[in-house]
Amino acid sequence: MIETLSAFLHFLKKPKLLKLSKDNKSLWRDLLWLLLLDLIFAGIIMGIYYILVHFKIIDEYVEKIDVLKKFGLLVALLIGCILAPLLEESLFRWHLRGKYLPIYFICFTLALICDYFINSNFLKLPIYIIFFFISLILRGYFKRMDIRRRIVFQRQSFGYLFYYSAIIFGLIHLTNIKDLTLSDPAFIIFVISQFFGGLSLGYLRIKYGLIYSILFHSLINFIMILLAFFFS
Repeated sequence: MIETLSAFLHFLKKPKLLKLSKDNKSLWRDLLWLLLLDLIFAGIIMGIYYILVHFKIIDEYVEKIDVLKKFGLLVALLIGCILAPLLEESLFRWHLRGKYLPIYFICFTLALICDYFINSNFLKLPIYIIFFFISLILRGYFKRMDIRRRIVFQRQSFGYLFYYSAIIFGLIHLTNIKDLTLSDPAFIIFVISQFFGGLSLGYLRIKYGLIYSILFHSLINFIMILLAFFFS
C-alpha cells in the first residue's frame, strides 16, 4: 500500500507522461489500493455531507435520475459499469496521451462552461461552432510549430491539463444532482469526491493505459451500485 500511495502522491506533485507499465503485479496492486483509497475518501466526504445536512448547514440534494429504482439492478449495472465508464473515460482521459486531442477537449469543455453561464438557446449553437473553429486554428498552429518547441510546451503544460481534466470531470457530475448549481457552496462537497476519483483514473490511464482506467471506473460504479441496492 505504501508503495502505491507514494508513487501516486509523487505523480500528483508533478504530473507528467509516463512510459506505459506492463508490470502486472504493480497494476493489480495499484488497482486494489487506489480503489480502497477512493472508497474511503468518498465515505469521508459523504459522512461530512450528511453531518452538514443533519445540522441544517446545507440543503439535502438527491440524484436527478435514480436508475436503480427506475430500471432495476441489471440495467443500472449495464449503464454504470459498461456504458458510463466507456463514454466518460473516452471523453475525460483519452486525450491525456494525445498529440492534438487536448486541444479539442479544452475547447469543447470551455464551450460547455460558456453555455452553462450564458444559458441562451439562441447562442448555444454559435458558442460550439466558435470553439470548434478555435480548436481547428490551434491545431493548425501547433502542427506548424517546431517539434522540439511543441514537445517542451506539452511537457510543461501537462500538469495543468491533467488537473483541468479532473476538475471538469467533477463539475460535469453536478448534472446528476437535482437542483444543485454552482451558486450553492454545497456543490464543493459533490465535486471534490468526483475530482479525487478523476485523479486516480487519470493516473491509471497515464501509467497503464485507457483500458485500465475504464476497468477501475467500472469497479467503483459496481461497488457503489451494489451498496445503493442493498441499503435502499
